[in-house]
Amino acid sequence: MPENNKIKSDEICAIARGQAVVEARQMLDGDCRVLSAAAVADVRPSEVFAGEARYAGKVKFDCLLMCEDGIRAVGAVADFSDKITSSAISSGLNPFITAEIANVEATIDGGTLKLVAVVDTNLTAAVHCDCECLSEPEQGIYVERRSIGYCTVVAEQSETLYLTDSVSNVKLGDKIEILCATSRAVITSAECGVDDVKLTGAVYTAVVARGADGLACSFKQVTPIVKSVSVPGALPDAIAYADVCVTETVATSVSDPEGDRIDLALTVRADITVAVPNKTDVVCDVFCADNELETTASEVRVCLPEPQITVTDTVDGQISLDPSKLAADNVLCIEGAFCQIGSAKIESGRVNVEGLVGGDIVYYNAENNKTDSISFRLPFSMPLAVHTEAKSVSLCATVTDVTVKIRRESVFDVKAEVAFTARLYSCDTVSLVQSVKRGEAIARPDATFIVHIAKPGETLWQAAKALCCSPDRVLEQNDISAPYSGGEKLINFCTRES
Repeated sequence: MPENNKIKSDEICAIARGQAVVEARQMLDGDCRVLSAAAVADVRPSEVFAGEARYAGKVKFDCLLMCEDGIRAVGAVADFSDKITSSAISSGLNPFITAEIANVEATIDGGTLKLVAVVDTNLTAAVHCDCECLSEPEQGIYVERRSIGYCTVVAEQSETLYLTDSVSNVKLGDKIEILCATSRAVITSAECGVDDVKLTGAVYTAVVARGADGLACSFKQVTPIVKSVSVPGALPDAIAYADVCVTETVATSVSDPEGDRIDLALTVRADITVAVPNKTDVVCDVFCADNELETTASEVRVCLPEPQITVTDTVDGQISLDPSKLAADNVLCIEGAFCQIGSAKIESGRVNVEGLVGGDIVYYNAENNKTDSISFRLPFSMPLAVHTEAKSVSLCATVTDVTVKIRRESVFDVKAEVAFTARLYSCDTVSLVQSVKRGEAIARPDATFIVHIAKPGETLWQAAKALCCSPDRVLEQNDISAPYSGGEKLINFCTRES
């Protein structure tokens, strides 16, 4: 009887997207106007059914206001729940859901601050495709084999990381007031060991504070991530993907004899998927010179990933103030920096990306002793320093730093550093022979030999089928190499063994 083997192929892919609108309200004392608004979102899947995945999450808003007593920060946290629907979602799926803020707005009406965030959610998961494939057929049945690459997910793990750090040399005295703190995490490498994955990267934190003069100022800190996470099932030489999200940032001002500082306590969630790449030869076609064959075949989706890679690039441009705006003498802080990816594709072995970088610039006008703000939006289109032979790419982007210089009183030079994390993979749908059984006998030809004229590009396998013999016999009887140019005369001298 024919022998079979099993292929356990997984495709780590984006399955569905959703969008939720989240609102929060805060009562205000006195007259205020909005300088900037920012938000971060964190979601976790709760229930998965056929056709939908439900999730719960929260949005943390940070809003800078200009009030009668100076700059004030107002924060709010809104809990919400929603669902993502798609026919590709099955009840046995183990989804990872990431959330990005697509837009955030803040308005004041009747003494109430209304905060609205549009949250884009993306559901990714390992889609399993198990298939039996013919390994060794009975004698006299000839097979054509094809080499395929695929991966098998061996571990999925979520882990919470706790980090601490300090911003030193904060020379604002004991009257410093922390207004808000925002952090973003980037993983630059994920290396697999035995039952663990080592994560390397950094958390980029921006703290906005108010000094004794009542003006806002900002501080930046880069906190390294070097953590080994227990992931049972992980193996050396496997490929790990890691999604990270800063779920909480706590900034505390400290004044002591060693110097003023800002202590940071960071909570980071890491979602890790580990896949083992494999290669094997599979049977994609069969024939027999003596019998008709009854075969069953199946299609399997195979996907071969490359290691996750992170590169940093710069997006820059100029922003001009509207004539109705106050002139700028000093940049106080940058709030709500973001990067949205419009498209990412592979062309000629390079990853090309289009998107938008934006945020709010809070600045000071000395003549009027006033603080104002302006939003900036910088579209970009560029190739990344990623060279690959992969066919597809999944890309996410994180703004790690923004610097702004005043060129003239009404023009800002903006430069944003962006970390692009790429997942590269090549996927294909392969037809496999699962089983084969002999049928009715084929009448043997009366001729003592069979002649076949090869077609351009014809393979040895195709010639063997035309000559009703094994590929080895074609080679034995014809001193011509395949693939054929076309017009070659191939002969099979018929015998019982052919």
